Amino acid sequence: MIEGIFASEKYVASKKLLDAAALRHKALAGNLANIETPGYKRVDIAPSFKSQLTGYLKKGDLQSISSLDPSLQVDTDTGAVRPDGNNVELDRELLKVNQNSLEYEVLTQFVSSSIKHLKTAITGRIN
Repeated sequence: MIEGIFASEKYVASKKLLDAAALRHKALAGNLANIETPGYKRVDIAPSFKSQLTGYLKKGDLQSISSLDPSLQVDTDTGAVRPDGNNVELDRELLKVNQNSLEYEVLTQFVSSSIKHLKTAITGRIN
């Protein structure tokens, strides 16, 4: 029973997405902290993380999902917004922080729900 909950693709993927959301929050906070730093280039989660995770989920490759770790990458797609080369825009970063917070909240609720199901199975009580 326990292995079934903690070894399900959805649970493992959710945990990986939580890891990515936590790392992304640090990156976004760093971007905001460096908004006035000349030449600073914003960082975010590498786009390959999401595509790899999606591919592994489609294949049902739980082992690869478990070993996948999110990483940060300099955002080369966004052009400089200031003459000194800095490409951090306050409004965009704040929007991304809010979006990331919502995603983290949803993922936390899903993982928490899985653990509550386990508690119910063990104790036989809903509370």
